[in-house]
Amino acid sequence: MIRFQRPQLPAVAAIAAYYQRAEDARWYSNFGPCHAQLVERLEQRLGGGLHAVPVANCTLGISLALVAATGLAPGDRETAGREVIVPSYTFAATATAIVWAGLTPVFVDVDPGHWSMDPAALEQALQERGDRVAAVMACTTFGSPPPVAVSQAWERLAADAGVPLLIDSAAGFGALDAAGRAAGHLGDVEIFSWHATKPFAIGEGGLLCTADAALAERLNRLANFGFEDGVVTGAPGMNAKLAEWPAATALAVLDDFDDVLEARRDAATRLRTALAGTGLTFQELDSQPAWQFLAALAPAGTSRDDIVAVTAEHGVEVRSYFAHPLHRMPAFADAPRIGSLPVTEDLAIRALSLPMANDLTDAEHEAIVSAVHRSLASVGAR
Repeated sequence: MIRFQRPQLPAVAAIAAYYQRAEDARWYSNFGPCHAQLVERLEQRLGGGLHAVPVANCTLGISLALVAATGLAPGDRETAGREVIVPSYTFAATATAIVWAGLTPVFVDVDPGHWSMDPAALEQALQERGDRVAAVMACTTFGSPPPVAVSQAWERLAADAGVPLLIDSAAGFGALDAAGRAAGHLGDVEIFSWHATKPFAIGEGGLLCTADAALAERLNRLANFGFEDGVVTGAPGMNAKLAEWPAATALAVLDDFDDVLEARRDAATRLRTALAGTGLTFQELDSQPAWQFLAALAPAGTSRDDIVAVTAEHGVEVRSYFAHPLHRMPAFADAPRIGSLPVTEDLAIRALSLPMANDLTDAEHEAIVSAVHRSLASVGAR
């Protein structure tokens, strides 16, 4: 079976070479030497004056960003009844982090081409929800930066409404937009996941990026319980720091990350080319994603679940990310939504996620293409 995801972390020896600095200092967490070196290298890589705030995982990062950017802490009187506009077509962690921050998600639809938040839906939500809106949480769906005109529309609409724009780019670290700009520069804070299944994989971890130095300082403070000179004086924080071993792992990942990106981009391009004309629909892109996996839509009128089952029979594991959009999950069923979310509903019943790995072989490429062709032929004949 060709696994849907085949995570690959650096060799222990490569990690240990960086971790030796923590061993020498006997400093294993709380902004130690590996953490400091990681921040320095990330800020050099991303450029543009960005500040990098590594965290223990992406979900914690989203919660921290909401508190730091809005000034609304969980449990505060001012927080009750405040809302965050967010697409329903995204991973559950986005909404769970909103709820844990004491805020309410308001679900909007996505664009049928690039699958990210529809600016028209965002504009309608801002008009309808008014002063209840505390923030906008856009998502780079599957880590793919949206067209520049779309992200500019998000920024303009959020600015006009006087609310922060946060970007959940969980799978997007390493992506480039149409202008060749590295992901990390969108919105007031852009948030990434370094989970084992992501292209930048360290096991568990995450990163927040912001151009605002004061906001970066608040994020670091909130990630360390909210301490300022040993006293919590503002919003209570949490323990969301990235410890030294995962920081050392991230340093080792950085050493070879450009090779990882090249391999994944080459594999995705080959698969998209080989599967053109099959009836699959691919995400419209003018960017260079990092490619956690290859997302596609089953042909209209066919059974996505049958395609998944038949490809498995041919030795290829295909999944269906976001098959359960957030507004359909019981935990969020009572959350407000703007309209009936028709694009989200369509994507959810047709979504396919094809395998990807750092080291996808030619034989595996051919097997994936063959299995998809056979499954589409089989399902279409039913």
